[in-house]
Amino acid sequence: MNIVVKSITDLKTPQPCHGKNLANLARECFVNHQILTVDFDGVETVTQGFSHELFLPLVAEFGADFLRSNLKVANVTPDIEAIIKSAFSKVDGYIEQCTLVHNKECDVEIYELNLTWLIKARELARENPILAELTMGIGDKELLTALSQLSSKDIQRIAKAGWLCFSPRFTTHFIQSIGTRPHEVVDVLLGLSCEL
Repeated sequence: MNIVVKSITDLKTPQPCHGKNLANLARECFVNHQILTVDFDGVETVTQGFSHELFLPLVAEFGADFLRSNLKVANVTPDIEAIIKSAFSKVDGYIEQCTLVHNKECDVEIYELNLTWLIKARELARENPILAELTMGIGDKELLTALSQLSSKDIQRIAKAGWLCFSPRFTTHFIQSIGTRPHEVVDVLLGLSCEL
């Protein structure tokens, strides 16, 4: 099977969610004894998260030897190649992290959501507090300061709490009206901050 990365997203830089979707497609191929080729034609770069979501779970699940013969990549730029190699260098840490999460019987998806949110929140709190407020809803200055000072260990400990560490900003009315009429981008942004 051949999948062209550009066919799964209109974004210039594929994101973690696209890597996760590709990993799911890869699993289907492998279960059906098919070789998968991921074609990066026309893609200049990808995020680290894309590479991690695509490759790390597959290596943990199937092993590197299996992937070498059943997962091919084509039309890879030097930038993408470096990001892929970087992902493979983190396999041991990923497997160790998965083991810790499973041993604690913490919901892995909740853990990953918390981890991703906390890492992004810390980054924006350090680099752009205004963007942290706009995109993530963090308006409290003391909270921004606290988030900016979190260590990686702090983030991991909080992420393993077992419940979601942030809450949605949209209203019930917004969710209920989503299917009743088309929404422009402005409607969505308004829906995040007030009732429509």
